[in-house]
Amino acid sequence: MFTNFDAPGAGTTAPQGTFALDVNANGAVVGYFIDATTTVHAFVRDNSGDVTTFDGPEARTQMFLGTEAVAINGSGTIVGFFVDQSNVEHSFLRATDGTLSVSDPPDSVFSAATCINDAGTVIGDFRFSFGSALAYIRSNTGTFGEFVVPEGQLSLEPLPEQINAAGTIVGRFFDTTGLSHGFLQDATGMQTILDAPGAGSALGDGTTALDVNGPGVVVGFIHNGSADGLGIIHSFMRAADGTYTVFDPPQAGPNGSLADGVNDSGAIVGIYTDVNLVRHGYLRQPDGTFVSLDDPDAAQLPTTSVSLGTAPRRINNSGTIVGLFTDPGGVRDSFVWQ
Repeated sequence: MFTNFDAPGAGTTAPQGTFALDVNANGAVVGYFIDATTTVHAFVRDNSGDVTTFDGPEARTQMFLGTEAVAINGSGTIVGFFVDQSNVEHSFLRATDGTLSVSDPPDSVFSAATCINDAGTVIGDFRFSFGSALAYIRSNTGTFGEFVVPEGQLSLEPLPEQINAAGTIVGRFFDTTGLSHGFLQDATGMQTILDAPGAGSALGDGTTALDVNGPGVVVGFIHNGSADGLGIIHSFMRAADGTYTVFDPPQAGPNGSLADGVNDSGAIVGIYTDVNLVRHGYLRQPDGTFVSLDDPDAAQLPTTSVSLGTAPRRINNSGTIVGLFTDPGGVRDSFVWQ
């Protein structure tokens, strides 16, 4: 069921390699890779398996900096960000013909696109000179809007993660005490703060929303302390009616799990850590049953900054899952699971 791949030019020593981040309805995959000189480059892999690499204009070429593709919509338009030679970060939009354009909010001194929906609406975060971080929306005609979360209040580092076809945006922000909260903003701009039950209340604890599907189901994780050097986290699902379900796969140990992606049928993918601190992927079926996902080439080693195990990132409406894993040497490789 696993098809493994690496972008051409990807490095072969830890922590180099290939990082798949998103998949569209047609099975095209985007992400980034780190080469042998520690330069970061973007890639797109079409549904026949051909990989194309690309970079932002005058992107940095060292020190784990460069270009990252983070999302692709149904038509094949790609968004992401790159760091230029002056160490300034820019959003980019890559059209289906391969044309890449810088797409920064006006007067921003840094920006990073995080997602694009099938209507061509882009979201991301940015900063004015000497100002706080803000979130932005770019329409398919190129018009920019900005927002903060919660609206009209002081918060730190709002990050919009995903936007669905209806224009609903989810993400997270930190309040002034350092507590993380999820948020949902609908197409009219109305915001709902998301605090899942069981989330901790200490510095660094809280709720993070990572994905939203067409019907409005939100997934993510709660954080509540740490154990064995790793955070204690649990997956959550918020139904369109606002009902929360906090869960872990049955094989998860005390450190729990994280829900990263959800498709329109309600299938959820994420990661969990077992009692031996080994990280695995999971698929939670719409009926609530679980499938454990371990790439056959993944190292079954305790989780560290080098050893990541198997980590699914996104699932499309056909059930295709993409993600990454680390081999016994700590090199990152990517997979497609069908």
